[in-house]
Amino acid sequence: MNKINGKKIGEGIFCIIYLIIMVVLICIMKERHDMYLDLSKRETFSPVFAHVYRFGFGVLMAGLLVGGDAFHLIPRVIDDFTGKLPKKEMLLGIGSLISSITMTLFYNVLIRMGDSMEYSPSEYNRSIELWILILTFIRIFILLLPWNRWFSSEPNRFWALLRNIPFAIIGMLTLIGFANVSRHARYYPPQFYTIIMILVFFSFIFYMPVALYGKEKPKLGMLMMPKTVCYIIMMSVICFY
Repeated sequence: MNKINGKKIGEGIFCIIYLIIMVVLICIMKERHDMYLDLSKRETFSPVFAHVYRFGFGVLMAGLLVGGDAFHLIPRVIDDFTGKLPKKEMLLGIGSLISSITMTLFYNVLIRMGDSMEYSPSEYNRSIELWILILTFIRIFILLLPWNRWFSSEPNRFWALLRNIPFAIIGMLTLIGFANVSRHARYYPPQFYTIIMILVFFSFIFYMPVALYGKEKPKLGMLMMPKTVCYIIMMSVICFY
């Protein structure tokens, strides 16, 4: 058995806390969604429907995060606590692939949440939603190509760059879309959307160095912790704001 150090134990505990928080947030948002959905059947007040969209999409987003991240975090936790993980490269590679896909889908749901909460069907950010969807298909196609070498620990910067170009554009389009939502906000204060925009921005700032250089410089992996904190805060804002 390999030597277990405090850093790995700390990372393992952080991953467990993150997964637990997300599951708790899912349960709370599901309960609130059902409550407002029941209320919407008796009310015609528009903010009630905004709450239904907010918590409904919130459940889906948190589910994508915890569902996708579990595939690579659970193997990491096992490795952190035991110091030994059979077929480590394969399990972590599969987990990274799945979480990359679910994280991309997350932003499709996020922009749709903002649009649905504030706009009528004729006012959606239709072009932005469409481009995010197109870029999502492009990124997923690239992610599934064998040259990504998900099961190898060797650096592959070209493919890391290629698969993250559409993802970076998705992030920028999400920020533009939420800026539009914030300017036309009726049911939620603009600050609600501004907070989400700030968290989206910093999540990409923390994620990109790891995505591009993580295999060459493993210490950059520590940036995934503040990136994860951004997601925790984002989902907490959606749940409790």
